[in-house]
Amino acid sequence: MHWLIHTGVTPAAVEAMTRHGQQVRTLADVELTADAPAEKILQAAGKLQLELLTADAALAGFCKTSGLPLGRCAVYLQLPGADVEQDDAIDRLFSRYKRLSAQRVYTLTEKRVKIQQTPLLRRSRAVAEKEPQE
Repeated sequence: MHWLIHTGVTPAAVEAMTRHGQQVRTLADVELTADAPAEKILQAAGKLQLELLTADAALAGFCKTSGLPLGRCAVYLQLPGADVEQDDAIDRLFSRYKRLSAQRVYTLTEKRVKIQQTPLLRRSRAVAEKEPQE
């Protein structure tokens, strides 16, 4: 998978991502800054087909309420900023989930991984359930 690394992610976490075979790009690589609006960050991620890795609560909250670009997922590191915690959390994520699913936000805490569907996925499932089966 290809990832856009947002603010608050430590170098150890980025190294853990590459160790698990993930390719990473920084905000500077996509010509954005850390203070760019969440909507612009998600638009850039969608346009470039990048998943999102962040430690920013505001951006993670925006992903959970507004939805992610189609086919994308996000990982929110809800941890203290220390290298070891973020590194261990990334290892735990990829050891538990070999493939991450689209339209979900994975929240990593010190002890668990919480998965939430985005509103876009919930809406598309509701529409599919209402359509008559042939």
